[in-house]
Amino acid sequence: MSFVKKKPFIPPGTVQINDSLFADEAEISNFSWIEYEMWTKSIYGKNSKEHLATLPDTAVWLDKLAYNEPYVKYYYRHIAYREYPVVGISYEQATAFCKWRTERVKLFLTIKKDFKNQNFEYRLPTKSEWEKLAETSTNFLNNNGKNNKGVYQINCIHIIDSAGTKKYDYIENVDVTTPVKSYIKNHFELYNLLGNVAEMVNEKGICKGGGWRNNLEECRVGKNQDYTKPTAWLGFRCVCVIRKN
Repeated sequence: MSFVKKKPFIPPGTVQINDSLFADEAEISNFSWIEYEMWTKSIYGKNSKEHLATLPDTAVWLDKLAYNEPYVKYYYRHIAYREYPVVGISYEQATAFCKWRTERVKLFLTIKKDFKNQNFEYRLPTKSEWEKLAETSTNFLNNNGKNNKGVYQINCIHIIDSAGTKKYDYIENVDVTTPVKSYIKNHFELYNLLGNVAEMVNEKGICKGGGWRNNLEECRVGKNQDYTKPTAWLGFRCVCVIRKN
């Protein structure tokens, strides 16, 4: 008599890190956020407080460190940027998204009549969880993280000569962010733990990993960065934690 080994439950959209911790493969994209916004709009109405609360602050692109006025109009809505990381999001908006995502996935499983795999929660990672996700990224930096031009394959500011010239990495025409699935995955099969956009953790006001406006040292795993409001260099990814019954 043969037995078929049952596949472990993996929360939708995530990669398994250990028995109870799962994480998004990449940063939350504009497309994913628009799905959330459109759902809220369809349920509560265009001018509802619930829908208005989901809208990113596109004025972050007018900040002196990110000044690029066309992005105010195009970055969030234009199809060309649908796979780029959502920015202009507050801590409260990110946590509300995690709650909404948990509820939507549980409803999906209920429709599938899967009632046994619902003891989980999507949320922002703790600092230690985020560092766990990124732990192999340090080895990547120290060993095989450079392209054939000697530039790290990370979307951040690279100092390339003694005069302090700043240059972005090897992807052509990089201006600010890059698509969420750019570059090489780390050991856990996760993209862009370092660079692209800094990522919120569950401690409000702290983010990790650095972003496109940071230098390489600021992107290292052990570094914390502070934020006080939505910015053009700050995004997030979710983790999902399965609780034991």
